[in-house]
Amino acid sequence: MSELDLPIRRLSAPEIPMCMELSRLAGWNQTVEDWQLLLQPAIGDCLAIHFDGRIVATTTLVCYGRELAWLGMVLTHPDFRRQGLARRLVEAALTIADKKRVKTVKLDATDLGLPLYRSLGFREEQTVERWSRSGTLSAYSHQTSHQTVAFELDKEAFGADRTPILQLLANRATPYANEDGFAKCRPGSRAAYLGPCLARSPESANRLSKSCLTTSPGEWYWDLLTANNAAVHLATELNFQRQRILVRMVKVPDISVNESLIYAGGGFELG
Repeated sequence: MSELDLPIRRLSAPEIPMCMELSRLAGWNQTVEDWQLLLQPAIGDCLAIHFDGRIVATTTLVCYGRELAWLGMVLTHPDFRRQGLARRLVEAALTIADKKRVKTVKLDATDLGLPLYRSLGFREEQTVERWSRSGTLSAYSHQTSHQTVAFELDKEAFGADRTPILQLLANRATPYANEDGFAKCRPGSRAAYLGPCLARSPESANRLSKSCLTTSPGEWYWDLLTANNAAVHLATELNFQRQRILVRMVKVPDISVNESLIYAGGGFELG
């Protein structure tokens, strides 16, 4: 049996350590808890290709109702690249989205993945960037409010209902919220992660981001859409620096989003 003929299987929880090894080899920031979230049946469809008792390639699909699905964690072990494994997994994930009658599929693509996604009918939508900084902020006061407002704001900005994901992320770390927005943060394998953060004003986003940045010393990651100039300005003001550039891609039809409300993404695998 050649590598191209290896079967596609569903991922299971005991295989998370092998998934973490692929993340580590790629230099990505996911944790065991991130993989556990994606493996929950109500959240994601996680696919893998095995060879000789180990996982050599993965892809995940998170469906936000029938409006939108997010493709992520397209990882291939360096020894198995350029053998069509990623294409087979992405095609299988798109088939799942079709069966679920999801209208739109999106993803954040690295330069390595761009040719594959273009060949599968995705088109470039906009630039998404990862910014980073070292060190925490000193204590900063914040105000909280009921999270129902946050869910409604997120749907207005993102174009799809992400309530189940937001609830699970809130269980992992205390979210910060005020009358105009919310922000969440969580640990990562390489750096703490700020996001998602949604706000109706730069001033609100500033307060929320600062509240998150008091929670952990060391390095921080922040993913932002360059279409939101206020988010770029805020990240610069808080001493973040551009680390890497990806391309947000969409398989049409697109859905309406409001970038002016999105100050930080939820992660390349979640949108």
